[in-house]
This record gives sequence, C-alpha cells and structure tokens, in this order.
Amino acid sequence: MTPSGWLWLLPELWLSLLIFVLLGLDLRWKEEGKHSALAVTAGLGTLLVLPILFWQRSAGAADLMGGMYRMDSLALFFKGIFAVSAALVILMTRQMEQTLPRAHGEFYVLLLTATLGMFLAASSANFLMLFVSLELIAITFYVLTSYLQTDLKSLEAGLKYLVLGSLASGFFLYGIAFVYGSTGSTQFSAIRSFVQNQPALSPALLFGLILILGGAAFKVAAVPFQLWAPDVYQGAPTSVAAFLSVGSKAAGFVVALRVFHELFFHQAQHWSALIAWLAGLTILYGNLGAIPQTNIKRLLGYSSIGHAGYILIGIAASTALGSMAANFYLLSYLFTNLAVFLVVAAFYRHVGSDEMRDYAGLSQRSPFLAAVMFLSLLSLAGVPPLAGFFGKFLLLMSAVWQGYLWLAIVGAAAVVISLYYYLLLVKTMYVDPPTDSTPIPVAIPVRIALYACLLGMLGIGIWQEP
Repeated sequence: MTPSGWLWLLPELWLSLLIFVLLGLDLRWKEEGKHSALAVTAGLGTLLVLPILFWQRSAGAADLMGGMYRMDSLALFFKGIFAVSAALVILMTRQMEQTLPRAHGEFYVLLLTATLGMFLAASSANFLMLFVSLELIAITFYVLTSYLQTDLKSLEAGLKYLVLGSLASGFFLYGIAFVYGSTGSTQFSAIRSFVQNQPALSPALLFGLILILGGAAFKVAAVPFQLWAPDVYQGAPTSVAAFLSVGSKAAGFVVALRVFHELFFHQAQHWSALIAWLAGLTILYGNLGAIPQTNIKRLLGYSSIGHAGYILIGIAASTALGSMAANFYLLSYLFTNLAVFLVVAAFYRHVGSDEMRDYAGLSQRSPFLAAVMFLSLLSLAGVPPLAGFFGKFLLLMSAVWQGYLWLAIVGAAAVVISLYYYLLLVKTMYVDPPTDSTPIPVAIPVRIALYACLLGMLGIGIWQEP
C-alpha cells in the first residue's frame, strides 16, 4: 500500500502523539524510575519513525496542503538523519541525568519538539511554513541551551543564542518579505517558475536572497554568523550541543538546498561565488580557531564551524554532485560527531570535566572510549577509509568541477590543520600519563550506540554507492 493523504504525515503525527504521551507520563509517573521510563519511551518512539520513512520512500513524491508541504527523497533523507540524531541524543541525555536539575520530562519533550520542527522544515515548500518550522526549532533550543539553571555558562549560552538567533530570524523574515515583494508569492513552486523566466535577478530579489542566506548561515554556524557556536557548545548540556551540531545544522542545510538548489538554481551566477567565499572563510575560521582550545566542547564548537564550511562547498558548487556530496557529508558527520559526543558524555558522567587535559591516559582507563574517540577524530579530519574522507573528497571534487580550484586547495590545507589539533587530543589520550587510574565503565546502551556509530563510519566509508 502506498501512502496517500494523511498517511504522508504519519512521521509528524507520530512525533506529535509521542510528545503528548511524554507529557502525560511526566504528569502521572512517580519519581522512582520516571527518568528511565521517559528516556526509553522517547528513544524507542523516535526510532519507530524510521520504518515509516522507509515505507514512504518507495512511494515517490507528493505535494500536500495546497503545495505548502512536500514529501520527496530529500525530505525523507533528512528526516532519517533527524530521527537517528534525536534517538542518540536521548540516549546521551539518559547518561547525563545527574546533571539535569529536574523536570526531565520537559527536557525530552523539548528535544522531540525540536525534532518535529526539523521534520516540518525538511518538507516545507512555502517560505511562511519554513519560517514557522525554523522558529519552532529555535525556540526549543533557546530553552535547552540554558536548561542548567544553576550554571552561569549555560545561562550565558542561552542568552547569546537567543539574542543572535532572534537577529538571524529577523534577517530571514525580512528576506522572505523581499522575495514575496519581487515574485508575488511565498510558494516554492511559484517562485521557481518566476525565477526560471527571468534573465537575471532584480536587486530587491537578490537582496532578499542574501538575507535568507544570512538566516541559514546562523543555523549552520557559518561566517559571519559563527561567533555563537563555541560559547553555546561549551555552556549547553552536552546532549544539546550534540543535537545542535548535527540536527540543527542539518536543518539549516536542507533549507539551503531547497532555496539555492531548487528555487534559484538557474540563477547560480548570482550567488555561487558568494557562498564559495563564505565556505572558504568558514573552513579557515573553524580550523584555525580550534588550535588553541583546551575545552573539548569548545574544540568541537570550532570544529563544527569548519565542517559547516565544507558542506557549504557542496551548496556553492550548484551541481548534482555538490548536492550529493553535501548529503553524503551530513550522513557521515552524523555518525562521526555523535560518536565523539557520546564519548564526551560518558567521560563527563564519571570524571565531571570537559577539559582536554583530563583526558590524559584515557587509553588506560577505558581503551574502548579512547579507540572510538581516536577513529572518530580521524574521520572528522578526513582520513581514509573512514566516511569523513570520502565526504571531503566528494566536496572538494565538486569544487574543482565548478571551477573553484582555490576553494579545494583551502579545504585540503584545512585537513592538515585539523589533523594537528585532533592528534593533540589523541596524544593526550594515548601518551600522557593519567592523573587518576580509576577505570571508566561504559554502559551497555552507550556501548551499542558507539558500535552503531563505528559501523556507520566504516560502512559508508567503504561502501559509498547507496
């Protein structure tokens, strides 16, 4: 049976139902065992979205709600990324329950609300629908980043994210106004038809497109809207930082792919070079900024900026190869980055520190965590045969084919820079003596999740065809 009508909305309806179930459990459940029940319900409930997405994948594409909502392969691909990310982040939260002040149910509800917003953004085919979806994501993350109410760094992170996020939302909405004023519609199909029939973009429409690019750049932490990332990653709960680095970033890139590769593809000469320059600057800023860091979450914040620059290469390429490379890189980044954050969460649970010097001798205290971190860092740097290498290779190849040889050179040089600061952490784990020799146990669910991430890193690194 192929989906039709409301059946196309089953993933979104299921997440909405799951949110209400969690609210009910939070209100009715006694304190004893409550956190475990909420985590299991949220995690397994989110994973149950995946069979629905696989079922819908064989049915082709469909337009719903008068063309405002589109279900196609791109939307389903990103919804799969969001669902897997959310499930792993929920597991990560379960391992850090002692750091949450209270109200665990609200935390899971907010995580799933952000996931629902990401699902809506992936299928949005109307700028107003897209804006509402992005705001649903943003508002939940404003709360999640400042969730540690007694931690000044968390409150500072939430305030910075709120101020800068509100500014970015203003840019995005103002850009929509200019696009509407120039084309007479907020519907993607109507805008695409209008743009295809124009020899060149008008100044007003081009200005609106630049403002929309600014809003998307904030989501992915790209230059010049990258300054929030290191502070927010350091101050936010580890699971929230992980979700920001993968889920929110992927939501920003699905917006960029929809807008630039679908709506304005035929006018790439107006925006391709601009995004290429932003990609180069973002790569350099992220990788150079990571070198002096001593806190692992700040290091991952700068690293996230650098990786956003690489994915922007695929957007700038404005070709099918560029789109494919960006999607492949996001999938590899999902497994790699969440593996790193799972190790960080497991380490913090027993040591209570995010400082890199405290990772000294981790290979002796937990050989498994050290090995996973080592392989994940190599994948982030782009070492074969791990997934990160082929993601970078495809992106750099798309830049060369588009005529951006200089951008490919910048990307290749940044790989060498990233190897330096990633291997510094590896040296700390494997060479420096531990200050405390107490073994660090790894819970079975975390171990299973880490094996799954390793399988993803190696699997799509060796077999890229699908």
